[in-house]
Amino acid sequence: MRFTEKMKYNIKKALPVLAIAGAGLMTSCDKDNEPDVPQHDVELPFTKWTADQRLTFPILWGYINDPAVRYIYLVVEGDWNNYTPDNISQTRDNFLQPRIEMSPKMRGRGDFHFTPGAASRVPSDSLWYVQQGWTINKYLQNQK
Repeated sequence: MRFTEKMKYNIKKALPVLAIAGAGLMTSCDKDNEPDVPQHDVELPFTKWTADQRLTFPILWGYINDPAVRYIYLVVEGDWNNYTPDNISQTRDNFLQPRIEMSPKMRGRGDFHFTPGAASRVPSDSLWYVQQGWTINKYLQNQK
């Protein structure tokens, strides 16, 4: 099927419309003039004894608001063996979850050394820890 019908148009009337459309396209191609900031990751190690001092909200907000920081890793260290399932849930709900929810930059890293089987008694706890980036009792897999 071929179209052979000629359409009449007045170029004098169409030119301003085309110019406005072209100007709109030209302005949308501008880039931000902000200089590229080299980004880095921050690791904040904590133990069950030092978590309150090292992971305070003002310290975390300082890293979150820094444009040079890409990710903030909360790195767990030490032995957490005396934690019961209730302690594991409370640590998640009252301490770690509010900090992780502060920003999408926040991640978990490291291996929690809980008493074997304690974290799996409340499956939502162990799944939450793993989803945030931590592992649970991975050190036991390496002991053979």
